[in-house]
Amino acid sequence: MILPLLLAKKKIPVPAEFGSEVFMQMPKAPQIAVIVSSYQRSRHLRRSLLSIAHQHDVAGQMEVVVADDGSTDGTEQVVQTFADSAPFPVYFTSHRHEGFQLARSRNEGVRASRAPYLLFVDGDCILPPDHVAIHLRCRQRGVVMAGDCIRLDKETSDAIVDETIRRGDFVQMGSPVEHDRLRTKAFRAKIYSLLRIPMRPRLTGNNIGIWREDLERVNGFDEKFVGWGLEDRDLQFRLSRTGFRCRSILSSTMAFHLWHEPHPTCRRNGEGTENLKYYQRKGRPAFCCNGLTKREP
Repeated sequence: MILPLLLAKKKIPVPAEFGSEVFMQMPKAPQIAVIVSSYQRSRHLRRSLLSIAHQHDVAGQMEVVVADDGSTDGTEQVVQTFADSAPFPVYFTSHRHEGFQLARSRNEGVRASRAPYLLFVDGDCILPPDHVAIHLRCRQRGVVMAGDCIRLDKETSDAIVDETIRRGDFVQMGSPVEHDRLRTKAFRAKIYSLLRIPMRPRLTGNNIGIWREDLERVNGFDEKFVGWGLEDRDLQFRLSRTGFRCRSILSSTMAFHLWHEPHPTCRRNGEGTENLKYYQRKGRPAFCCNGLTKREP
């Protein structure tokens, strides 16, 4: 069951002389929807949402959707508490958990949003204070913005508390090896873009910026991907079939991934999984049948 709930209902005081039946002007439509995927990591999600609440230079332009995969650990209560004080609309979607369904969660998040531009992040990632504003500035028609994250170790992740996020101190954290890895990746991405190399730079689901209408052209994420991995690579493949290019945003911003045990279905590059078999099938169309809308092949 999908539950697209507007959890942050802002109360607008009405002067007594106008009576109770007053039609208030609707707020301006947001320019960007931050779609946060989550499952069973409510503590990480709370810190991720806190980092979103402290974004700079996006007042009145942002909405947030937490796209959950059927958590039972109090995730909905975390989102409700966040929504009660958030200065922007907050939505929550969920369904019965029947295997790892990240593609389905993200599609539900898209359907619950209304902004013309979409930013996909994960609920185990925290965002630098200018992350959303940079994505807004860098958006381009026909271009998908590809990012990645600094992978924090357990000790560093445990040390990140609310005040660390409010001050933005975490952007200096992470091992030198990780920072070097992303600097190298950003440099290579520039070469890939110049040479127009197909499927490079790679899309990583925790940091993707895309126009809604562009995502709709390929019908969103393919929900036949169940289990960890390859749903983002499949999206990139189908977008490339329709002429879209990927451009790296790593030289401007990156997310920071909080440590956790890997999901039981996690396999490097999907090796030995049904997802890999499905990804490698022949004759894949650009428009998936089981995505934002459900259609016959």
